[in-house]
Amino acid sequence: MIVEEVLATVLSPERRGELLGEALGMAALPAIPDGAGSLRVFVEGALFSTLARHLEVSDALELVGQIRSALELALDCMEEERPISDIHTRMSLPAGPQRVLVVSQASLVVFLLQDVVGDAVDVLPVSNTPALRDRLRRMAGQSLLVVVDRKHPCVGPGVCNLLRTELGADSTVIWWGAHGAEREDITRRLRGGPQAITCEFDLRLSDLGELCQRLLQPAD
Repeated sequence: MIVEEVLATVLSPERRGELLGEALGMAALPAIPDGAGSLRVFVEGALFSTLARHLEVSDALELVGQIRSALELALDCMEEERPISDIHTRMSLPAGPQRVLVVSQASLVVFLLQDVVGDAVDVLPVSNTPALRDRLRRMAGQSLLVVVDRKHPCVGPGVCNLLRTELGADSTVIWWGAHGAEREDITRRLRGGPQAITCEFDLRLSDLGELCQRLLQPAD
């Protein structure tokens, strides 16, 4: 299949099987969907989220882009699945975040991310830990995307305790611009809490925006 073929270009058979298994578990699917609608949902949702957690985010973006391009060429020849099956598959995926909190000293980062994700989603600036705590408690129970900017830092790794306490498993934290040792520490600190994606220091702001845009896309 297209998905396996693209992943095989960069992953060993064992690693490919592990990541596909995790993505299928997240989507509550026994196998990669055959129908066009559910296949798109799986690739853009559970598979991308899994790749972004385990690989460099830029690599995950590139892989999903390659899969999407291949699917665009092949989907016209694929048999459409029955609507009831499509609905069941879509409902198994978690809803996307409703708002974005950008924890940064750089107003330009907030402005550019808002420009990328569009006006349909609120992008809210946060400049210190007390302000973050206040925002999180006001939005308790909501699915949030929190971008922590470590290139223009206003908080440190210690804020993970707050994020882990206040955010549910349906929220996502993107830790952008940290070096290797800190990235490993953040993954450990947030384990068991919100989804955590740590991005390499040299990830471009445009790629960060694309990542946010993809995570905010609704499953349907």
